[in-house]
Amino acid sequence: MSLCCGSVPKSPTLTFFGAAGEVTGSCTLLETDSARVLVDFGLFQGAPSQEQRNTVPPALDFRRLSAVVCTHAHIDHCGRLGMLPRLGYEGLVHCTEPTATLLPMVLRSSANLQKVRIDEFRNGTGPDAVVLDPAPDPAIAAAERFEDPPVLYSRGDAERVGRSVVGAPYLAWREIAPGVRMRLHDAGHIIGSASVELEIKHGAQRIRVLFSGDIGPTGESYLAPRGHATEADVVIMESTTGARPTSTPAADVDAEMRRIIEDCRHGRRTAVMPTFSVGRGQILVHHLARLAREGLLDDVPVYLDSPMAIRASELCVQHPTLLSAQAREMIARGHSPFDFDSLHCLWSRKHSLKVAGREGAGIVLAGSGFCDAGPVLHHLENSLGHDRGYVVFTGYVLPGSMAESLAEGKARRVRINGTELDVRARITRLHGLSGHADSPQMIEWLSGSGHSPSVVVLNHGDNVAREGLAGRVRTVVSSTVAMPQCNDQLELS
Repeated sequence: MSLCCGSVPKSPTLTFFGAAGEVTGSCTLLETDSARVLVDFGLFQGAPSQEQRNTVPPALDFRRLSAVVCTHAHIDHCGRLGMLPRLGYEGLVHCTEPTATLLPMVLRSSANLQKVRIDEFRNGTGPDAVVLDPAPDPAIAAAERFEDPPVLYSRGDAERVGRSVVGAPYLAWREIAPGVRMRLHDAGHIIGSASVELEIKHGAQRIRVLFSGDIGPTGESYLAPRGHATEADVVIMESTTGARPTSTPAADVDAEMRRIIEDCRHGRRTAVMPTFSVGRGQILVHHLARLAREGLLDDVPVYLDSPMAIRASELCVQHPTLLSAQAREMIARGHSPFDFDSLHCLWSRKHSLKVAGREGAGIVLAGSGFCDAGPVLHHLENSLGHDRGYVVFTGYVLPGSMAESLAEGKARRVRINGTELDVRARITRLHGLSGHADSPQMIEWLSGSGHSPSVVVLNHGDNVAREGLAGRVRTVVSSTVAMPQCNDQLELS
């Protein structure tokens, strides 16, 4: 098996149209003599130049696709699926049963956001989150948007795709294209996340290809423990945290969360936690619910300011078999592992604005985690400028963003929605809540089958992460390790 360029050979091939040497834009085409299957179609995220890449679809004939498969409902894996009707694809989108519920909601939300963004940009009312001191890097400043943000698809397009989504149970084989059948494995990343196993009939051969999707961590979680990689000839493996040696121990996360609660209580502070709605939102609420059951939050209200996070938590409860033993026991007793007396779910902007700037002890989990839009901005606007303000970053921050500058303690003055503020709030980071496996856990996932694939392809990670993980991979399997660039092909026989 080898990387190649040029025309498609007769042997089955994989072509990497995104997330090859970068973290976003997952999109891989499997092509055989009789079938074409697209695995994921995610958004490129980051600077405006990255967003503009989404407007240029991969160089393939979408009308000739046999099937589309989605590993999970995170926007960097599914965010361009709403483009499928305009690109001429009218077939099915295969995924797990929870993702089949979540995906249409995510696509509708994305379509609505695209429309709002362009209206706000043209009216000069768009979200504004800029570091003024220190002055931004000239290269970043040069990348500021001077043209309309892209509108990739409409709500109607999203709804058409939503009607074509078909959920499949884990571990059940399903033929999705001529000579190609699919089996989904729980990846333990978010509710409904999957590793996708494809079996390809090629003459007398049967070739097994495994797409890891995003691999969840081991240890304490609201999700059931995931398994290992199944035996396969080729494994396409994410490498998001390939350069991170180990995760923060659960005991340290617990101790830090307790300290944050005490800081809120004794300092009469409201902690603003920028939160990703699907995944991180459930992790945070699950941790806080457990502490609430110990009586630590009786006088500290918690506000979940993200309708999508609320819906994702409800979806978890509807699929108890995918949750941890403790969570299943709670649900069996009629209790939600994502609910507690001091939790308040905010469904509207009106309620969100009422909570913003509140005084006294409290915690606000507010979307979006990148601090580039959403309710988190007015919470930050009301928190950053005074000594009683408190901001806790709980995960990945986009390089070059205001969130990164704040989280690393560099920002001294910012502008949010037109208001300039000197940064006086207390700012800290809470590590150990990632939904991604660390490097040793990814190696444990790969080697768990006891089988060495012919090729391990590292994607969905920057080159530093891929190089770091590649060295570890070579110590546990005898596989060839490939690190393709965008548009590279891999021949499968």
